[in-house]
Amino acid sequence: MNVKFLGWISSLAGRREMQVDIDNPAKLGDILPFSLQGRSIIIIVNNEPGSGETMVKNTDQVTLMPVISGG
Repeated sequence: MNVKFLGWISSLAGRREMQVDIDNPAKLGDILPFSLQGRSIIIIVNNEPGSGETMVKNTDQVTLMPVISGG
């Protein structure tokens, strides 16, 4: 599975991208190198909205990006 970290999330993860090999589907939040709790992060799994509870597998593409706001 390919996971991309955009913006300040790459600093949190310590990298901009990571490859993860998982044998069985798992919750995204369980395989990330940091906790999602209390963070405003947009999660995209295979071009669809996701969450830390989304079940992912080896063939998935995941992107995590910060929420952008302002006016």
